[in-house]
Amino acid sequence: MIETPISSGVLLAAESVNKSYGGVSVLRDVDIAFNAGEVHALLGENGAGKSTLVKVIAGIIPADSGSVVGPAHVDGDIAMVFQELSVVPEMSVLDNLVLAARGRGPLVPYRKLRGTALDALSRAGLANVNLGSPVATLSLAKRQLLEIARGLMVDAKVLILDEPTATLSDVEIERVHGVIKELVAGGHSIVYITHRLGEVFSLADRITIMRAGKVAASGPTAEFEMKDVVSHMLGADHVPGEKRTPLRAEAGAQVTLAVEGLSALGQFEDVSFEATSGTVLALFGQVGSGADDLVKALVGTTEVSAGTVTLRGEKLSLRSRHSTQRDGIAYVSADRVTEGVFLNASVTANVSSGALSRVSDNRVIRRFKELQLAKEQAAQVSLDASRVKEPAYAFSGGNQQKIAVARALATQPSVLVLNEPTRGVDIGARSEIYRSIRRLLDDDVIVIVYSSDIVEIRELADRVITMYRGDVVEHHWVDDIDDAALITEILNGRAA
Repeated sequence: MIETPISSGVLLAAESVNKSYGGVSVLRDVDIAFNAGEVHALLGENGAGKSTLVKVIAGIIPADSGSVVGPAHVDGDIAMVFQELSVVPEMSVLDNLVLAARGRGPLVPYRKLRGTALDALSRAGLANVNLGSPVATLSLAKRQLLEIARGLMVDAKVLILDEPTATLSDVEIERVHGVIKELVAGGHSIVYITHRLGEVFSLADRITIMRAGKVAASGPTAEFEMKDVVSHMLGADHVPGEKRTPLRAEAGAQVTLAVEGLSALGQFEDVSFEATSGTVLALFGQVGSGADDLVKALVGTTEVSAGTVTLRGEKLSLRSRHSTQRDGIAYVSADRVTEGVFLNASVTANVSSGALSRVSDNRVIRRFKELQLAKEQAAQVSLDASRVKEPAYAFSGGNQQKIAVARALATQPSVLVLNEPTRGVDIGARSEIYRSIRRLLDDDVIVIVYSSDIVEIRELADRVITMYRGDVVEHHWVDDIDDAALITEILNGRAA
């Protein structure tokens, strides 16, 4: 099912586009067209070529051969909202919006752009945000909405959205989708990159699936079923992740982390649970449910107001990230760019950065040990060990997440805490990350994960705690409850 670009209503098109890096072909004879008044979902695994393609059509990088055509290309009327946030936290909301639309002149037309900024905020669901507020005071979800508002500042005919809802709650996702629907009704073209396939079938008019730098399939959304999309994305060689059925062992045979009455003012209250080795415990809730703040409290980055946490009967200090690291708690952040990896450092340096005692003698780093550790940990997360000397920025988003996980595993933790471990990661990379996480269970590592993705809960976790507005709703074995019941609990705050 491969469709050639059509001419009627096309705002932007790539024709026979090729791109290589270091002799490796990342785009191969790509033909694709984006029509006025359509949401066009661009799908594929990390490394499939999606990011490179949209950077070519947006004019950020040049193609080696082929061409980009269409009225939006001629007018430069294209805006791109990247997956990783580009807003400046130290600047105000207005300043960030002005940066997107100021033009090239020496003078900044603040008075003229203020009205445009207010309109863009309103259309992005941020009408109540003060233009003078520092972006640093906004939640991660609101910063993502601000990224979309920046794209609206220039009223682009083609708006490229790269994982725009990855950090958003259901309510905020509806806002974003509402904005998108208004734009396409006005004749705009939306290029929508996402790994949430449910969104594709509720929002997109057209789908293009990429694999290994080529268009694997393209056509109207109505011509696809979920299984078709997954099949085209993964290809015939994909091996799905295998969830190990947990042995519900006797409590005495397990290592236990006990949380009792833990609270953080305005975020969550009186949370108690036990996490044990041998099983993956998931905290499940929407953004703002308190579940995301709870995992940050466990690693010392959110201040707690009450309660205790003990590991093997020993009380832990949650005063700082340094203290929790000392107690053997490793952390993989949801924000891999600012907290997960050092983008300009090699994979080797990233992996060893938290485990210097393993690669040094008498306080001197031994490069051979460092390299060996990096290769060992790369193998653990299914990352190409031959590339460990390359900088992290040279890898796709999914592979950067693998680097973040490898970095955490290198510390040989007693407890591994993961915050949205596969946010913005494709299906294939997810399976590999899940396998690497579950391998830890045989080493008596306690694994706690926060996720807002029901598929991730189902595929990774053994036990799940649902949360709603700062409170625990219920505790479950994942295999004992269906998806509808879990969703009901996090949306309504009570058991189904």
